[in-house]
Amino acid sequence: MAKRSNDIAGSRASYRSAKPRKDKPEDSRPLAKSSDPAYMKFTTYIRKSTHLGVKTRLVSKEKELSDLVEELLSTWLKQNGSIGT
Repeated sequence: MAKRSNDIAGSRASYRSAKPRKDKPEDSRPLAKSSDPAYMKFTTYIRKSTHLGVKTRLVSKEKELSDLVEELLSTWLKQNGSIGT
């Protein structure tokens, strides 16, 4: 039994250490926002009812919440004098 257990552990280790295949050029997909150094994580509190209403409308428009927040904050900065942008 111990040998089988080691075989399984060994196969898992080799699976994790295997390098991912590169069938496509790396430039074929844009960076995820979480990996893009131009973006940062932003956490805030809003009412549950507001979140549900916004989320429902965004799904129907196939738009992401982060894109809406970026748009709203950028507009606010333009109207209130942006600093350093």
